[in-house]
Amino acid sequence: MISNYEPIRRLPNMQDAGPSELAKRDHAVTKLRSVFGLRGYDRAETPILEQTELYLRKSGGTLSSRLYGFTEPGGYEVSLRPEFTAAILRQTIDDMTGSNAVRIMYDGPVFRYASPEDEDGLKTRQFTQLGAELIGPCSPGADGEIIAMSLEGLNSLEIADTRVVLGHVGVIAKALEAFDLSERAKSFLIANISELKKGGLNSVLEKAETLGFAHETAVTQAQASDNKSQIEEKIDRVLTDGIVGPFGQNIGPRTVEDIVARLSMKLSETDDPDNFKKALQMLSDIAQVNGVADKALENARKVLSRSSVDPTIISICANVIASAQVEGVPIEQINIDFGLARGITYYTGMIFDIYSKQNDSQSHQTLGGGGRYDGLTRALGYDYDFPSLGFAYNLDALVACQQLNTKSSNNTYFVSPENCGSVQAAVREAGKLRAAGKRAAVEYKNNGATSSSVECQGENR
Repeated sequence: MISNYEPIRRLPNMQDAGPSELAKRDHAVTKLRSVFGLRGYDRAETPILEQTELYLRKSGGTLSSRLYGFTEPGGYEVSLRPEFTAAILRQTIDDMTGSNAVRIMYDGPVFRYASPEDEDGLKTRQFTQLGAELIGPCSPGADGEIIAMSLEGLNSLEIADTRVVLGHVGVIAKALEAFDLSERAKSFLIANISELKKGGLNSVLEKAETLGFAHETAVTQAQASDNKSQIEEKIDRVLTDGIVGPFGQNIGPRTVEDIVARLSMKLSETDDPDNFKKALQMLSDIAQVNGVADKALENARKVLSRSSVDPTIISICANVIASAQVEGVPIEQINIDFGLARGITYYTGMIFDIYSKQNDSQSHQTLGGGGRYDGLTRALGYDYDFPSLGFAYNLDALVACQQLNTKSSNNTYFVSPENCGSVQAAVREAGKLRAAGKRAAVEYKNNGATSSSVECQGENR
């Protein structure tokens, strides 16, 4: 009989996982949990579904455009989790009772949408992350621990030729302080590191000019004051139309007057265009610095010196590398890339990617990555900052790198009711095999298979 329905296919860019893939994944999870556990990390879980705001507060970048978000029946704006860090931090901070470091590990599915025409359009939209977060310490030693542990995990899975590529948002932010720019301008520059790394200096400059960062003529103090007055007038008109409320009304902890003053100040901030262009050139130059650690650090110092920036700030990154070496990571296993960028903007210090040469030579897909995000707790609405850092593997990518043969552990004894005389006898025989620790199943006639066994016993397949 012909069905009247079309078969329901898998959603685009979603993947099924069969017994062999799941056996490899289970093997990897068990190994990695053991490695992390020996360093004092305990497991935690968070909901797959979270309020969307959790991911918008500080994630920014490309991640916010890749959320699977919707309004749930209770009225909340929610999203499937695209990563674990924000939720793990929220859970941990709520439960913290002391000042000691907290070490957490986790694993589970995450979801990131990508349109077919996007850079990540061919990537799977659901994948499994396994990672760890270290909450509390702010020393470079903590950075070294996380880097070393990320490589130890790969070693435990016998993945060959692994290395770390290290960048440092903190060094970049510190260098930009020398140019006396607004926070808005610095955020713009940091967000465009990836494009500058590709040589897109002119395109970034065009965007900057469009946004008013690099006008040829600087705005005078009188013009800035006039701009601020106009901005205040426009904001006042919007507020008094009833969108927020009339002047004098208290809106939460701040009055409408406070809100107007803050908005107008932000919107009327101006940056010296010459300083902005110098900062842009410095950032473009340092984004090209990459390679083996020692040489790259020296090249970065030269870039900063040419830009009249204190070159000693490179020691921030050098200290992280030294701490990783103390943990046993060979310097040859660490590369530097000051153009390393992230689609998640909450990182404040070192950032890194992990991959193997064999993986890199095929598709340049990283096996994982992470970094330091000391300001995330305040962005999530807390009144204090907790120094925090962590990393996560793409577990599916790790499994693809493994050469694990899982066939031998999946042998099953099939027991034939025909050979045993009855279904009941076959069920008893299969039970005996399972009691002895062997995989066993009854081979019913309606599955179309026949057993070649002569006696009442299982056939090993």
